[in-house]
Amino acid sequence: MPRYEYKGEVERSFPTLGITVKKGDVFDGPEGLTALGLSLADPAKSAPAAQAPKEKAKEESKSSASSDTNAGA
Repeated sequence: MPRYEYKGEVERSFPTLGITVKKGDVFDGPEGLTALGLSLADPAKSAPAAQAPKEKAKEESKSSASSDTNAGA
C-alpha cells in the first residue's frame, strides 16, 4: 500500500478509509488515491514515525531489566 502525505490547510475526512487527517499527516492508502492537498509521501519521512515505538520498547526493557537484576540478587 502506498503512503500518502496530506499537505492541505484544513482537516480532511476520508470516510472510506475511516480517517481524518490534518496538515502533515502521513497514512497508508489504496493505490491511485487522489484528493486536493494529497501527495505520495517521501519514504524517508515515514521512517522517524516507525522508530518511536522502538524507543518506548527500549525504555520498557530497561526498567524490567533492572527489576530482574534486583530480583535475582
